[in-house]
Amino acid sequence: MAKTRNKSTHVNDAATGGPTIIPNISSLRLQIIIAGLWLSLFMSALDTTIITTGLIKISSDFNALGEAAWLITTYLLTYNSFLMITAKLSDIWGLKAILLSCNLFFFVFSMACGGSQSMIQLIVFRAFQGIGGSGMYSLVFVSIMKLIVPEKMGFYSGVISSVFALANLLGPILGGIITDRTSWRWIFWINGPIVATSSALIFFSMPGLSDGKSNRDRIRSFDIVGGVLSISWPIPLLFALQEGGAVYEWKSGVIIGTLITGLALFFLFGFYETWISYKTAREAIFPIKFLTNPAMALLLLSMFLLGMPFYAAVVQLPQRFQSVNFTTAERAGILLLPVTLLSPVGAMFAGGVIGKKAPPEATLIFGSAVVCIGIGLLSSLSVDAHFSNVTYAYQIITGFGQGLSSPPYFMLLYTSIDEKDVSVGTGALNMARTLGGCVAIAICSALHHSVLRSKLPAFLTSEQIALVEETSAYAAKMPAETRKDLGEVFGDSYNKQFQVMLGFACLNLLVTIVLALVRKRQGIFGHMPVRKLENEFMKAAEEKKDEEEGNVDEEEAMEEENEAQADVVLTIDASKEIREEPADEISAVRSSQEVGSEAKQSRFKELEIG
Repeated sequence: MAKTRNKSTHVNDAATGGPTIIPNISSLRLQIIIAGLWLSLFMSALDTTIITTGLIKISSDFNALGEAAWLITTYLLTYNSFLMITAKLSDIWGLKAILLSCNLFFFVFSMACGGSQSMIQLIVFRAFQGIGGSGMYSLVFVSIMKLIVPEKMGFYSGVISSVFALANLLGPILGGIITDRTSWRWIFWINGPIVATSSALIFFSMPGLSDGKSNRDRIRSFDIVGGVLSISWPIPLLFALQEGGAVYEWKSGVIIGTLITGLALFFLFGFYETWISYKTAREAIFPIKFLTNPAMALLLLSMFLLGMPFYAAVVQLPQRFQSVNFTTAERAGILLLPVTLLSPVGAMFAGGVIGKKAPPEATLIFGSAVVCIGIGLLSSLSVDAHFSNVTYAYQIITGFGQGLSSPPYFMLLYTSIDEKDVSVGTGALNMARTLGGCVAIAICSALHHSVLRSKLPAFLTSEQIALVEETSAYAAKMPAETRKDLGEVFGDSYNKQFQVMLGFACLNLLVTIVLALVRKRQGIFGHMPVRKLENEFMKAAEEKKDEEEGNVDEEEAMEEENEAQADVVLTIDASKEIREEPADEISAVRSSQEVGSEAKQSRFKELEIG
């Protein structure tokens, strides 16, 4: 009986690829961690928008109006460049330690930004603040991948993504209120209590990594050169893509130099990571097997292409509202809400559908198709100054499609690579989307300036064209007829930009279909994530399971011992019976022999008498 039970357990483990991994934290503890992660991501996202309405006041106080844009540029450069390396560091030193370090980094340099005494100081501190914000952004999504059971990843991704809707809405409003009614320095100092709260929630609720390794062992296995290269190539490349055509001409030495430097470092990073992956025992920052695995390579390409219409919608639509419909910046942010609000709704809907009613590949294809429809509709908006209500419907379709597409990427990531590479894979996906967005904005900017310079000379002077390209405030001072013509030119420009983005969205739809076919050929189509490895959140659950299995083994051993003792007793009883049965038979034989002898003697006597 005991042997049969053991065999069935082994068969079950073999069938499922090992014991089931179950989170060891309670539901209350999980919600506290989610709250801490939400606040961390909120502060990271808020600092990209809250400063926009305070730029003029900040730069004017330092008499450096021409350097105002650098307060956003430097933050975004480091913010986008450290996404992958922070994810990798969380594998080595633990998610809790690196996330708290990034929170501390963000906190310290937020306070430093608020206390800056010159524009140069503020720009430098903003760059370091972006490093902390990058880690907070990247590691929140890594946490979701490690912390949440696969069937609920989509729902919690939607909950976390609601951060961006709130940050886009509140950022410009808070920035304007703080700048107008207090000191602009509170734009940065307000981060202090919120980051401290999120850090406290994470510190007291999130389990830490305890793998027994020393810091020397961790450093020895870390790819230091690869880490430096991983942040070296994005900075000049993203700078060229952000500033080209906007601040500097594309043919200027600054843009050409940074573009060539970024591309050269990118290929150097790729060659070095290939050497690390195949010739050394160290763990590469970017495992080159991501590119040799067709499913993972197509996943990265698809995320890159998804980032293009995503960033174009979020960045270009508010500019369109201001330039074509002549709204204020705050009003433009409010008009963008359908996109930002429907994105987390779409993510939560995808989380409820994937695995239950549709495979992740089908959900991704459907979401990509919806994005194509939404972007196509946005490319057909009227160029009149009147804001059409159909714009809301077009944004709802686009936002819902973008949200619907996001969770499948992380589901597919989990089943495309080794589980131990999920963290760096998550960082790579985030960087791919960001890089795609930067490329899209660069394309839109170049196309925008091309349209303006081809059509505006028909009714504006060269001086007026320069002023119009520099600020939308100048357009508001023009005569009504001129402003109408100007709005139509801007509207035509934005429609052409979204037509180009529609092309990339359709290309992404094609890539998702190819991805589904490749996964079907690999035999992983429709597979849902299954955890097989322990992490910070799973080890205690495994220990508990081991204890339960140990108790079962002890009970089985006791049963076997009792059965053995019973068998011994039965054997002794049987041997006694065997020993008693021959004695009875011998007595019976002897009795029969005695009776037979007496009968013979009696017959003999009768014969003698006769």
